[in-house]
Amino acid sequence: MKKYILVSLFMPLFHCSIGQSKSTNKSEKALTKNITSTQKQSEDSTLRLLTYGLPYFERENSNSIIAKKWKIEFYTVAGCVVTEDLVDSVATINEKVNKLIEKKYGANWRDKFEKEVDEEFKKEKIVTQILDKVDFIKKKDDQMDLEGNGLNYRMTPIENSTDYSVSVEGWDKIGNKDIWVSYYRMTVNYKTKKYKLLDEKIVRKE
Repeated sequence: MKKYILVSLFMPLFHCSIGQSKSTNKSEKALTKNITSTQKQSEDSTLRLLTYGLPYFERENSNSIIAKKWKIEFYTVAGCVVTEDLVDSVATINEKVNKLIEKKYGANWRDKFEKEVDEEFKKEKIVTQILDKVDFIKKKDDQMDLEGNGLNYRMTPIENSTDYSVSVEGWDKIGNKDIWVSYYRMTVNYKTKKYKLLDEKIVRKE
C-alpha cells in the first residue's frame, strides 16, 4: 500500500547531472533574471530560495508547512540535469537571499528550520498511521491498488489545535479522462487519534 504526503524543497539535492558545456542558455538566464527581479527585499516578504534536483517526497509536506510559517519559498528551477550556468546562477541568488534570512532568523536558521520540520513530520506520521487504519480508506486504497494507483494524504495543521485538515486524494476517471480528485475531506487529531469524515463527494482538484 503506497502512501505519500504531498505538497518544497530545502536545498539543491543529490544525483544531479551537470552539463559539460558552460554555454549560454537563454531560457535559464531569463528565468533566474526574472526570479531575481521579483525577489522582495522587505523583511515582511516571502524570501525565495532556488532549488534543483529531486525532492525528499516523504517530508515535502512538512517542509512546505514550515516554510509557509517562516515566509520562505523554495522555488524549483530544474530537475536533476542542470548546466554549470544554472548552478552558478542559483548559488549567486541564494547567497543573497540567505543573508536576508540570516538577518531575520539568525545565522543558525537552517538548524532551527530543520528542527521544526522534524517536529511537523512526526505529527504527520501519526496522522498517516491513523488514516491507514480507517476502513473506508483501506477499501478505497485496495481498489486503487488493483488499478495500479494509490491514495495520497494532503494535510494541513489547523491553527491553535491538535487537529489536521486532510484531503484523501488520487487519480480517477471522469469522462474517460484521468483526473486528480479528492475522495474524502476529514479532520484528524494526532493527540486523541480520532478522526471525523466531513465530506465524501468526489471533488476534482486543480
